[in-house]
Amino acid sequence: MRRSVAAATCVLVLAGCTGEPEEIVRTSGPLAVGFEIEPGSGLVGAVFPTFDEGLHAFLRVDDDLPEVFAAYARQAEELGFPVAPPAWWPDGEWCNDDPELWNSSVTEDTAFAVECSAYGSSISERNGPPYWSMSLRGLAEADGGGYLEISGGSYSGEPVSRPPVEDGPVAEVTDDDVAPEDLAVYEDDQLRIVAGSELVFDPFPATCATGGWVAVLRVTGDLLPVMRGYAEQIDAMRAFTTEGLVGDAEQPSVSSWAAGGGDLSVVGQAGDPAHILISRCND
Repeated sequence: MRRSVAAATCVLVLAGCTGEPEEIVRTSGPLAVGFEIEPGSGLVGAVFPTFDEGLHAFLRVDDDLPEVFAAYARQAEELGFPVAPPAWWPDGEWCNDDPELWNSSVTEDTAFAVECSAYGSSISERNGPPYWSMSLRGLAEADGGGYLEISGGSYSGEPVSRPPVEDGPVAEVTDDDVAPEDLAVYEDDQLRIVAGSELVFDPFPATCATGGWVAVLRVTGDLLPVMRGYAEQIDAMRAFTTEGLVGDAEQPSVSSWAAGGGDLSVVGQAGDPAHILISRCND
């Protein structure tokens, strides 16, 4: 079972505990591109940027994730991002309890009992730019609570150039892996947690067909030295090609890709505290 679930249920679940869970940043108000936080859910970490105008956010949900998920799907449609559940799921349901049908790459001993999924996109040669893409994914535990991931928005289709981040202090790398062995892509060098950052929750399985994971970390030190620590690790991985750390002190990022092996990206978002999103997709 995942550490975040096993360690202290009262810390994680919105219902039945005194005070807000430590990982919840807020439980109301706007996210981005028009989304509002639904009752029964709370933002975990930061709202990370994606595309020209978009968001990548994680929310903790109380004991009725399917209901909250459906509310976010309705919001997406009202905002001009119509989404639909996977076509191979029975009866067009948002949520499914059969891991064989899930989009996520999961292991047999997963802590999650239900996956909710919806996706929509205008990406096609016929439509042309500007494009939009929206993905909703929920993972519910046996009690019905869990996490919900929203990612997408609008973008022009034009390449974006960001200046390199200036050289400076580099935080040390610890001996702890970001992702556990059961989620790590088999040929990858392990990415280690950089001192000054810590996992907010255990990494999730990604929706990539051939494996991957996604993680959110809270920054307990200065953001740029921590980001340089991750960028240097990726630069040393022979399988990946990267342009290094780019952006600025508010939103530094590093993207990398491997021929036939997907990509690995790290995005930082300044704040009090700052947060980091790491995504590995092997397709």
